[in-house]
Parts: sequence; C-alpha cells; structure tokens
Amino acid sequence: MLGEHAIGYVGGAGSCAGFGEASAIRMLVAATRQVHGPESMGIVAATGCNTVFGATYPFNPYRVPWTNSLFENAPAVAMGIRSRWDAAGHPERKLWVFGGDGAMYDIGFQSLSRMVASGADIKVLVLDTQVYSNTGGQASTATFGGQVTKLSAYGKAVHGRPERRKELARILMAHGEVYVASTTPAHLNHFYRSVIEANEFPGPAVIVAYTPCMPEHGIADDAATRQAKLAVESRAFPIFTYDPRRGESMAERLSLQGNPAIKEDWARSPDGAALDFLTFARTEGRFAQHFGRDGSETPEILATQDDRLENWHTLQEMAGIL
Repeated sequence: MLGEHAIGYVGGAGSCAGFGEASAIRMLVAATRQVHGPESMGIVAATGCNTVFGATYPFNPYRVPWTNSLFENAPAVAMGIRSRWDAAGHPERKLWVFGGDGAMYDIGFQSLSRMVASGADIKVLVLDTQVYSNTGGQASTATFGGQVTKLSAYGKAVHGRPERRKELARILMAHGEVYVASTTPAHLNHFYRSVIEANEFPGPAVIVAYTPCMPEHGIADDAATRQAKLAVESRAFPIFTYDPRRGESMAERLSLQGNPAIKEDWARSPDGAALDFLTFARTEGRFAQHFGRDGSETPEILATQDDRLENWHTLQEMAGIL
C-alpha cells in the first residue's frame, strides 16, 4: 500500500463508511499494480455496491481500465475481453472480475462456473457480504441460516432465513484446475498472498473475501476488521487456499493455514472459553433476535452453529487433517 503504483482505487466511491468491500478492492488493486505495473490490469464489475456507488458518470474511483456489467454476466463479459486481449497480443494483462454474493453465488453463478470451466486466464474477486446490500437487504444463498434481513424477517412462524448458506469456495474447488482462496482483508498477509498467487496462476482464479456491510450486519462503522477477524476465529468464515500447483491430491492442494487451532473444533479465548459461532453471532445486529435476555438461543441459531462446525469438519477432512 506504500508503493509508487499502489494507489489504484481512490476516494469518491460513495460507499458506506467503513464498508468492507472498499478495503478488499483497494488492497487487490494495489497488490496487482505494484507487482505487475500501473497499466497491468483491467476490471469488469458486476452491478452491486462496488459499482452503483462508484460509477456516477463521468467519474469512477479507479485508475485502471474499468467497465460495469449487468448483475449476472460479468464473467461472460470478461471472457470476451480476455479473448480480445489475447488476440491483440496482450496475454500478460491481468483481468479481474468484481461482484458480490448476488452476482456470483446466485444469478451469475452459471456464468462464473462456465468461466472457470473454460480455463481462461481470468481472476475473480467475490465480495461476500451474505446479503444484497445494494437492493435493500435481500437474503442471498451466501446468507447464514437464521440471519435476519429485510426480506427474511424474524416472525412468529419463520425466524430469519430458513435455508443454509451455500459454500461457493468448496463448489469452485470441485472444478479442478482453478486457484481458489477464502480470505478477508483483515488478514493482511493471507489476503495479499492470495492475490499474488491468483495473479501468478496460469488460468482461472477466484478469491472469496469476507466483506462486512455495516447497516445490514448491524455493526459499527469502524468494526469491519474486528468482525472479519472474529468471523474467522469462530469458524463462521474459515480462510484457506486451494492451489493445483501444490500436487495432485486434495490434501496437497488445500491449505487451512491462517485459521486458529486447525486441528480442533473451536479456537479458544485466553480465558479458555470456546470461540464458537454463537460468540460471533452475539456481536451483530442481524442475529440479535435469536438471543433472549437470559442468554438463551433459538433452535435456528443453534442449527447454524452446527452447520458452521460441519463446514469446518469438511474442510479439515479435505485438507487431510481429520
């Protein structure tokens, strides 16, 4: 961030104060330009907070070539640009696609899957807020079970979102020859290393980044880093990298380095208490209705705790730890 070419995403984006996506974008653009040069990259952005708040004509916050696409087809647009750049003799240029969980988990998932299956040298940053922030708080398939959003309210019959969260990074690993990372901007070394490795990978690469949304998560404007760290510590959002260059087996390719207490179910605080998903959920407004004044929990939030532990066990098994 202190390099001469690092500043590629500047002020004026107009996003919310403390917005988690802004940090991820700023760091990714900085890492790419600093390593590969100030004219080394282009961006295709799916509709979302990253574009609507940063694309008021004729201005945008980027110092690199940038285009805005529809919600669902940014990876497809990127495939066309990649083909044109390659035909014009510019295979060294880095092409990044930016999109939220709506654009990549949901309506644009097929486009993302097809892009990865093509083997094209395109990189993707998924800005995972677990909610459609830009359209007023809709739930997405990235939303945690029981999470309360404007369109998955807590009522008498249904207590928040009734469905489980989709694990996009695990699905992408099933595509085989693709670099995949699950990371957060709060984990500086892990995030930057993921970006650098993604840029160096000779093919498709997808980074799924945890990016808190202040109003929809019910957290303070200065809480993005704190909550991202807690999400990792509590197994709500484990970090890992999957790199086909490491070997042929899943255990060789998948690394859980960066998570606390890798061989255990839960990490523990200095006083010995488990840092489980409930510890994380109690700190955010989107889960507040699941906890009674006496500290009791609803069955729905307990089910999500079980889901998070099951996801962690799956990753442990895939990485050869269990």
